[in-house]
Formats: sequence, C-alpha cells, structure tokens
Amino acid sequence: MPASQPEPVIDTHAHVFLRETLGACGSAGPELTDPGDGPVFRAGNYAIRGVHIDDSPMSHIDQRLALMDRMGIDRQVMSPYPMLYFYDQPVTDALRFCRIHNDAMARAISCCPQRLAGTATLPMQSPDTALAELTRAIDDLGLRGASIGGRFGERTLDDPAYDPLWETLAARGLPAVVHPGPLDSSLRMVPRPWDLELIIGFAADETLAVAHLVLGGVLDRHPGLRVVVPHGGGFAPYVRNRFELALDRRPGPKRCLRRSLEEVWDQMVFDCLVHDAPTLAYLVAVHGAPRVVLGTNFAAWDQDDHIVDRVRALSLPPEDRAAILGSNAAALFRL
Repeated sequence: MPASQPEPVIDTHAHVFLRETLGACGSAGPELTDPGDGPVFRAGNYAIRGVHIDDSPMSHIDQRLALMDRMGIDRQVMSPYPMLYFYDQPVTDALRFCRIHNDAMARAISCCPQRLAGTATLPMQSPDTALAELTRAIDDLGLRGASIGGRFGERTLDDPAYDPLWETLAARGLPAVVHPGPLDSSLRMVPRPWDLELIIGFAADETLAVAHLVLGGVLDRHPGLRVVVPHGGGFAPYVRNRFELALDRRPGPKRCLRRSLEEVWDQMVFDCLVHDAPTLAYLVAVHGAPRVVLGTNFAAWDQDDHIVDRVRALSLPPEDRAAILGSNAAALFRL
C-alpha cells in the first residue's frame, strides 16, 4: 500500500442478525415483534426492547456498508448477535439454528467478500457437535473462526471436553471470539430498570471468561490458540495484577500454569471498545498495541461512532496505530 494511503480499518466487533434464522431454533425463536410501543426481540426466555434489529444496519447489508463508509471502516468481521447462542436449548435445535446461521453468514459475505468476513456460531452445549460444525464452517463455508459465549450450561471454557475444538482453531490459525450472551441470576443481574446486564454484566462475564481461559489452563494447554475478548477484555486488564499475586501467593492458583502468566496472557487479544480516550490509552499501555484490535459494537446500543478517530489520536508510533486499526485483525483472522 502506498505511504500516502491511510491504513486499512478493520472492525472485529460487528454483530449481524440474519433474517433466515427467524424461528430456526423452534419455540426458542428467534422472534421479532412490535406490540405497539417499540420493537421486541426474543430468544428463548430473554427479550430485549428498543433495539432496532430489523430494517437496520444490523440486518441489511446495504445499510451496513453505508454505515461502515460513514464510520470510516474498510472491512468487518461479522459475528452472531450474542443473544442467539441457544446453549440452553436441545442440541438438535441448537445445531439446526447454527447450521442455518452459518450458511446465511457465508451467503451474506459472498455479496462483498472484500469488505465482509465472518465467524461461526456453534452448539457449545455439545463439544463433539460444536467441533463438527466448526470444521464445516471453516472448511466448507470459509468462516474465520468461532464466536462463542463464556458458559454453556454446566460447562465452562476450561472443560477438557473442548480441547479438540481449541486445537482445531489453533491448527487452522484462527481465533475464538469470546463474547458473553444473556446473563443469569448467578451474577445478580436479575431484571431491573437499570439494564445492569448491559452496563456491567457483559464486562463481568468477559472477566470470568478470562479467568477460565487463564487459570483453567485453556491457553496454557494450547499455546497456538488466540482468543479475542471484546469490550476491552472486560475488567481483566485492570485486575491482571491480582492474577499475578494469586499465582504467586495462593496455593490453588500456584498449580494452574506450566508456562508464565506473561506467555499465556499474550495469547489474548482485547478490542478497544472502552468508550473514552484515557481508558483506551491505559488498555494499550498495559496490554500492548500488538494485542489490541478495533471494535465498534456495530449497530448495537453502545456503538462507538468515534472509535477510529480515538485510536488515531493516541500518542503512538504510526505502526502501532496501524496495527490496532487493521493489521492486527488482518493477521488474526487471516484476511
């Protein structure tokens, strides 16, 4: 690329809703209704109001591309809307949904593959079924990794049953994107008028996911695996020192890792969706520009319209800014 041209901008946190999936998980939906006081989106027992999913950049490719142009985004790695994991549904229903979703994702990308890429959704409540669908999505559909939640019924990310899945991603050189879905009452995020699951719940769930990946040995067992954690890694960058202290002083954590925390931590990539300049500067300073990627939460309630300008305003060497804006993502997702 000539030096006079700006660095490519690649958005790694860009959800998509694909209308082909309506009703694909049986009675769990998904379902779109409007009772008269605004749109309601339902997936299983979870419903969210006031988010315009249909007839919006979330679901229409032409509107998506137009908004990308306005925001200065050259390319996106699309991921499933996180309310649609369906880990609490029967495996047969979840697999049907995932296959329909992944097929629809591949078709959406095919209209403009130079601007769009995508990741697969998987029925993670069944490790063997998830692995089979991951292999199909990568090898047959050309998807660029997996987007998953942090908990799958009774299973968590560190369950050894998922080791073949992690090894497959590592062998293909593709990442897992760990983005939380609807939270349950175990985190005291029961419905309140404050939208706690949106304000702090996702960050809490992402921090728990980091704990399972690190202390549960997932990254230690699979040194070739790369994991993307959105929303700036949750609270993890700000409590890394507590991981270090626990690994040094607490008898349980001391036995968790065979490699150093630094080596394991470096396998995680955090997006830059933290919504203000000082927090973004801290994230880059402590986690390092090579392990930060652009994320906008495109077309969602907390989309950051100014994140590209915020990254460009960072006091960094030009190559580090270019890495965050696009080249890190290009290498990570093999674009």
